Amino acid sequence: MIKKLRKRFILLALSVVAAVILVIVAGIDVANYVNMKDKADDEIAFVEQNTARQSSEPREGNGFPLPGILPPKDLPNETAFSARYFTVEVDEEGNVTSYNLERIAFVSASDLASYVEKATGNKGFVGNYRYRKTQTEDGSHYIFLDCQKEISSTRNFIVSSAIIASIGIAAISLLIILLSKRVLAPVEESYKKQKRFITDAGHELKTPLTVISANAELLELELGENNEWLNSIKGQVQKLGGLTKELVYLSRMDEGETVVEKAPFALDVAAEECAAGFREAALVAGKSISLELAPVTAKANEEMVRRALSLLLDNAVKYAEGAEIRLSLRKEGKWAVLEESNAASLSKGEHPELFERFYRPDASRNGATGGHGIGLSVVQSIAENNGGEVCCLSNGETVTFRLKLPLA
Repeated sequence: MIKKLRKRFILLALSVVAAVILVIVAGIDVANYVNMKDKADDEIAFVEQNTARQSSEPREGNGFPLPGILPPKDLPNETAFSARYFTVEVDEEGNVTSYNLERIAFVSASDLASYVEKATGNKGFVGNYRYRKTQTEDGSHYIFLDCQKEISSTRNFIVSSAIIASIGIAAISLLIILLSKRVLAPVEESYKKQKRFITDAGHELKTPLTVISANAELLELELGENNEWLNSIKGQVQKLGGLTKELVYLSRMDEGETVVEKAPFALDVAAEECAAGFREAALVAGKSISLELAPVTAKANEEMVRRALSLLLDNAVKYAEGAEIRLSLRKEGKWAVLEESNAASLSKGEHPELFERFYRPDASRNGATGGHGIGLSVVQSIAENNGGEVCCLSNGETVTFRLKLPLA
């Protein structure tokens, strides 16, 4: 129980921490990428503006950019000189009519058509070039800005952030694993005390119950077997004795004191024999047990599985609302699937609450059936200790308890 709780705590803590770190890192990476694109667009706009002014106004000495044109605040003053770009003019049919390669070195005139063909939108990336397309009277004007340095820097930033995030998650994971035991220590101590209390209380109750039962039998010799009060005492002693045994059994399994020895056995034979033991009780209750058992060999503790089957059948005999109790067995992948079905008024869906200790669907906790709400908890513990699982499903009219055990 504590091991499972610790695993869940570690998984939950790691999931939350990893999610937060990944969201932060992804947000920073996306913001960095968007900022890189925006700067490239601003640089294209600035370069395009200078190009247009340069073609329409005469230069004054070596002044470039021309007076009155300053770069945006987030761009260096030398942007007009440091920018590496080329421009292409195409007609309405997409044919290159003119170009300017003066400010680029590694692009030839023969490459221009392929760049234009790949530039399908108004702006975007073609390889390491950020481009912008504007419509002209005769066709389209393209400007391609070399962003290799910025793209490489962005990629390196993403890789570095991913590595740092991975190292951070690994370090935090190690800390969580190391500290989880200390964090859950109070819960573990409380759980152990609770289990010890149940075990000790169960042993302490055995003696007074034995004495009460012996005294009741002595009084029965004097007062006769049909005394109403003695029969009530004996019934309650028997009920309390059964509850004590199940509590001690469940507590020992939870504490890991019970060594589960698993071996292959014929599960269909065990199920048939368990059902045979409940046929008389079912007839008395006005019910019948029908079987549909395929030959299946499971690997588990046969004695424990028989106890689980008996508890399921006992539960069905006591609480089934219909006359038929169905028990089926089949193979499903690597599992032996045993199902017990009977009519019951439960809402549709799964009902894990039925496996909680002392849980009763009846809020009044009526004990007229003789049950005490712990049998299904024992079934669940047996299933888990044998590497299987159990669940309860309802379609609104029929309830099905499904016990899955590993195949041999």
